[in-house]
Amino acid sequence: MKFGKKDDTTAVRSAVGKAVDYETSLASQARRSERLAWRVAAAALVTTLLLAAGYIVVMPLKEKVPFLVLADAYTGTATIARLRENTVSASEAINRANVATFIRARESYDWTLIGTRDWNTVFTMAEPQVSASYRALYSSRNPNGPLQVYGKGRSIRIKILSLQLFGGDPAKGPSGATVRFQRNMFDKASGTSRFMDNKIATVEYSYKANLEMSEEDRLLNPLGFRVSGYRVDSDYSSTPAVVPDPTATPASPAASQSADGVPAAQLPGVDPIESPASSAPAPTNGVPVP
Repeated sequence: MKFGKKDDTTAVRSAVGKAVDYETSLASQARRSERLAWRVAAAALVTTLLLAAGYIVVMPLKEKVPFLVLADAYTGTATIARLRENTVSASEAINRANVATFIRARESYDWTLIGTRDWNTVFTMAEPQVSASYRALYSSRNPNGPLQVYGKGRSIRIKILSLQLFGGDPAKGPSGATVRFQRNMFDKASGTSRFMDNKIATVEYSYKANLEMSEEDRLLNPLGFRVSGYRVDSDYSSTPAVVPDPTATPASPAASQSADGVPAAQLPGVDPIESPASSAPAPTNGVPVP
């Protein structure tokens, strides 16, 4: 009886030990499976990141890049250019704006604006040797001047087609520009524009920081932009169709006739040639006078 009880105790202990070993084995196996799962997940994450990085690197290679083929109308030579975003520095934008402002003021004409904007702008930006030709253009002695030819009823409007800077050194920047522009005559009575011609202007300029100017002139030319050379040549191109101006208000026929019928001798103002060349004449009634 005693030995049988001892055998039962041994069997129970053996069974309990086996059960504990089994539970320990299951727990160890679960821990190993968990570690393996985390390793597989980490490897999958790394693989995904590598695939995404590779796709980002390869994606530009599959981009469709457009090309522009230009053919010269005279020689037939084809030139291939790649389209890309146009980047303009601040200094280049300022130079282009100053040149365009001078061209518009110098070449456009409007009876109501010549004495309040264009005249002062040209004389503020031009050196004496350049402003002298502008003064002679509007002289009452010039029978082909805009005042005598177009009067009050018509105006000349400028459309800049292209503007290219050139010259100068990298430190100081460009010193000149070539500007292609189109001239159109606008009839205030009918509200229509008629193509006149295309021109090419060559401008040489510089900046004078210590230029003495009045407060009003400084507002027109804050950086001391000065044109030292100016030349205009004809640029022959196709003639566009007449485009009506929807913003224009047609004037009465009587007003148009009185404006265009004013003789040259009756136009208000004094001959600009007789005024001093060092400064711009003050405007009177919309026309420049000394």
